[in-house]
Amino acid sequence: MNAFRALLLGVLAYGVFLVATAPASVAASRVAAATQGQVRLSEVTGTVWRGVTRVDVVSPGLVFTVDEVRWRFLPSRLFTGRLAFAVEARLASLRGRAEAARSPLAWHLRDLDVRGDASAITAILPLASAWQPAGAVAIDAQALSWDGTRATGSATIAWNDAMLALSQARPLGSWRAQATAEAAALEIAVATTKGPLRLSGTGTLPIPGRLAFSGEARAEPGRERELEPLLDLLGPRRADGARALELR
Repeated sequence: MNAFRALLLGVLAYGVFLVATAPASVAASRVAAATQGQVRLSEVTGTVWRGVTRVDVVSPGLVFTVDEVRWRFLPSRLFTGRLAFAVEARLASLRGRAEAARSPLAWHLRDLDVRGDASAITAILPLASAWQPAGAVAIDAQALSWDGTRATGSATIAWNDAMLALSQARPLGSWRAQATAEAAALEIAVATTKGPLRLSGTGTLPIPGRLAFSGEARAEPGRERELEPLLDLLGPRRADGARALELR
């Protein structure tokens, strides 16, 4: 082997070593810059290929912390043209995992699975602490994609055996929201699967943007008096006795 080839192989090997051992903290400044400071990584350990961090989200009207995020590089996905990582996260009582990937044209999220107690809502929305939400929360999505202008895929959010401190009815019900990507927005449909508090409605969440939702809340026949105080807090009474739910 001549000297030039040996030098070239040495430089290449050193470059591979640097990439393979690059500290995870390298990503912290890039994430902060890419999100204009709205997402910040702290307590970062490991490498860019396998590591752990804490994530702080600071955006207008929304401030919360994901206690722990772990990621692990999936080299086999390179054969499908994707740079992919197995990701696990913990936020209060919620535990989630998914496969996050980047292809030449889009971002992808596969096999999203989140489970936990509804009390974790207060970690994201502190004002909800007065309501003391409880019950089992589940979020599932088989495949979601975003190419910068258009989203594809769907996700399901379920709140089962829901309870709130403002009502003696235990449980209030089980509800399900189906979110389906349509171009640059998510179309959302809410329905009740069981329970005395019947919720339903539809909405649109632009990406990015604010949720616009229109629906109703009503009591199961025979439970009107028991649920009336809570229903009065949810929205104005309509002629048919249901409460209007409007978010703009």
